[in-house]
Amino acid sequence: MSRLTPGLCWTLILAGASSVAMAADGPRLTMKPRDGDPSRIVVEAAGLDAEALRRIVMNQMTPERWRAFLVVRVVRDGEGTQIAPALLGTYHLSGDVLRFDPRFPIEPGLRYRATFDPSGQSRSRMTAELSIDRSSSGPAARVSAVYPTPDVLPENLLRFYLHFTAPMSRGAAYRHIRLLDASGHPIADPFLELEEELWSPDGRRFTLLIDPGRIKRGLKPREEVGPVLQSGRSYVLAIDPGWPDAEGRPLASGLRKAFRAGPPDETSPDPKTWKIQPPEAGRRDALEVRFPDPLDQALLGRLIAVRDASDRPVAGSIEIGSGETTWRFRPEKPWQAGSYRLVVGTELEDVAGNSVARPFEVDEVGPITRRIVGDTVAIGFRIESGPSRARSED
Repeated sequence: MSRLTPGLCWTLILAGASSVAMAADGPRLTMKPRDGDPSRIVVEAAGLDAEALRRIVMNQMTPERWRAFLVVRVVRDGEGTQIAPALLGTYHLSGDVLRFDPRFPIEPGLRYRATFDPSGQSRSRMTAELSIDRSSSGPAARVSAVYPTPDVLPENLLRFYLHFTAPMSRGAAYRHIRLLDASGHPIADPFLELEEELWSPDGRRFTLLIDPGRIKRGLKPREEVGPVLQSGRSYVLAIDPGWPDAEGRPLASGLRKAFRAGPPDETSPDPKTWKIQPPEAGRRDALEVRFPDPLDQALLGRLIAVRDASDRPVAGSIEIGSGETTWRFRPEKPWQAGSYRLVVGTELEDVAGNSVARPFEVDEVGPITRRIVGDTVAIGFRIESGPSRARSED
């Protein structure tokens, strides 16, 4: 494919899943897979002119300013000149090379167009296009887990996490999820349906929010329609097998998660009530922390860490189990005897959205009896050279 623009000539070269546009006088635009994964791409634009580089260095760059130099959009057949939204992602500048990393994997069957303007002033533009076909490289996706896992959940439950074995399509989630009552009838409008769906970067985890307006007391949706869940009643979260994965194939099977609603949980998690069981020094056994109530599965994976007596992070792996009421940490190297701290981010929440810092119903439920100041709280414990029990180190 070749294009001509006054003052600039380039050739577009397609080679497998990569695309290159090259100008005669030096600028180059490349789209290619990242780390060998055809669903992840990186876009690099080389040859920014001196004035463009000066503008980038001198200005605080916003996404809109970056897009004046390099932007990636989906090209849909039949849309003519209609402009699709720009892909979200991050920009990096190294020398005269501008790199764009899309936030999400690309969708098979869609065509992507990168537009590079070396000057950033629409004087000379070049484009490159790339797509991957829908040919299946493995089995259709299936639902691998739904969190929270307990069979009894508080009536003020805030969210579900749906995990899949392969990347899923975007834009169709709410059409394929229903909340049913004990008789199998759908609950009307139970979810907060966001235009930009809440997916993890790899497209394998979807965050499903229950409408907060029907959770918080005093808000009009709850007063007019009522709460989504009511204590003592049974429900089913039903996932439709027709939900397409990123390759356009329906799920291998649907899923139904049955649960019962219990009393509301309106109390913030308190790390002082957690039970810490430290292992023996000289071994790589897991440190175990137990919570009185289930905590948010996704936040547990990133808001608790272990630091040693010198405040250095201890490297290791995390496992969450027992209905999200246990957190286990296995170090990469054997434990050394001494003092440690469990550092907890105060954004950590339970399944009802109450954080360590404050309860979810902060504005509606009386005075706040406990407010955490700071981004983290810490619990001290010791590792001994033999079987031991955790003890607080105030």
